Amino acid sequence: MITNKRSDPPVATASPASGCQSGSLSVLGGLTVQANTTPIWQPLPGTPWQIVFNAPIDASKPLLPALSVYDIDMYGNTALTIQQMHLQGIKVICYFSAGSWESYRPDAGMFPPQDIGNDLSGWPGEKWLNTDSKAVRDIMANRIKLAADKGCDAVDPDNMDGFETNTGFPLNAGTALNYLSFLSLTAASHNMAIGLKNAGSIAKNATCMVEFSIIESCITNNQCAIYNNFIAAGKPVFQIEYPAGAPGKVSAENLAKSCKINGNVGYSEVIKGKDLGGWVEYCDGTVFNTAVQS
Repeated sequence: MITNKRSDPPVATASPASGCQSGSLSVLGGLTVQANTTPIWQPLPGTPWQIVFNAPIDASKPLLPALSVYDIDMYGNTALTIQQMHLQGIKVICYFSAGSWESYRPDAGMFPPQDIGNDLSGWPGEKWLNTDSKAVRDIMANRIKLAADKGCDAVDPDNMDGFETNTGFPLNAGTALNYLSFLSLTAASHNMAIGLKNAGSIAKNATCMVEFSIIESCITNNQCAIYNNFIAAGKPVFQIEYPAGAPGKVSAENLAKSCKINGNVGYSEVIKGKDLGGWVEYCDGTVFNTAVQS
């Protein structure tokens, strides 16, 4: 049960992710990456968490829920905020989009026009990227460095599943795994963990490249079991469900539907509104509103 008292789950350490290759040097697409040999944070299955993207965290006072893992927006939060979270014993996962161009990001003007593809349906101002492009990968390497400079413990690269839709580029599962390996090696070189976001069709082959998985609506889509390899490998699956009524008015019936066991034994589930604000509910019915900056 999640309470307002800190209860840190057991945390193990593991060697840096290396694109499923051994040794401290890995070569990928002509790029040689020197991996950091310092142990990288490895959360364990069942680790409780919170995720807040729509506003910067207010960590000037003790955060609720008092958990040891938070996923936050990399650009929206400062190094000071992350430092304050660390002082509260929190490991910080930093979110950015690795597969899409967003018009409002500070580096949006750096992407070559030829690497910006089709619109992301339902997301105005966002377009798919050619993740095979060296220019795109260079920009993403800079984003990962920014996360490291801010003090993030891990990165949450979103939109890794572009190959499953019409991006405007000839991407497939193989190119997605190659790109994930690049991101993983880059994160490891900065001593940061990395997760796989959704992209269930490559989950089995991606397990060895990352330290965790973050999945959305797997109960709704009946896809939770796809990610069982992570639990078997001793890595957590951070699960998000978006039931009707969230945030704030989830009925007992909808909570029960979102929290049913359907291939997700051992997963770390949160109930969220699609705005990914400070409100969160857990499957035991506990509700919190994490403080954010106005």
